[in-house]
Formats: sequence, C-alpha cells, structure tokens
Amino acid sequence: MSDARSDRELISEPIAPDPASYLVADAAAGEPPMPGRFTWRGRTYELATVERTWKSTNTGVYHVGDVYLRRHWADVVTACGARLRLYGERGAKPGWYLHSRAR
Repeated sequence: MSDARSDRELISEPIAPDPASYLVADAAAGEPPMPGRFTWRGRTYELATVERTWKSTNTGVYHVGDVYLRRHWADVVTACGARLRLYGERGAKPGWYLHSRAR
C-alpha cells in the first residue's frame, strides 16, 4: 500500500494571484475567491479544473472548545496539466499558497 503523501512534492510557498482572475462562484458560496490564474516562481498557471475543495480548522486555539476556520484547500489541474494543491490561509499570513504538486 503506498502512502498518498509520497506521491506529492511539498512546496508550501506563496503564489501571486492575478486579481482579475478570481473565481466569483466561490465568493457567492461564502468561500474566499480562489485565483483562476496565478504566478509561481516566474511561471503563470491557469486553472482548468477544480477537482475538490475542503476546509481545515484549529480547535481551542483561543478558548477551549472553539473551532476556528484556518485554511481553504483545493486540488486543481492547470491548463498545462500540472496537478496542484492550493490553500488559502486565513491566519497570521493571509493569502494563497501552493502547498504541493503531484510528482
């Protein structure tokens, strides 16, 4: 049995979203708008497909029992075929990040 994490290269670096490319449907559903196009390490990527999204939380960070939404996650495929995992950070360093890519 293979570990799914070993199939991905961890990156965890900020991306530079194109402000004109945010996906409005996300915002309408109460989610932070995801960039439809962004630059990472000098290369521009455009989303072709959002395969899945989910959220992660912190529990009891400030008060025992409280749950705080920390990140919005998405597995995406770009127009060039790259399979990426993005996250939108809501905490101390807000913004969008490239978490990992498929090997």
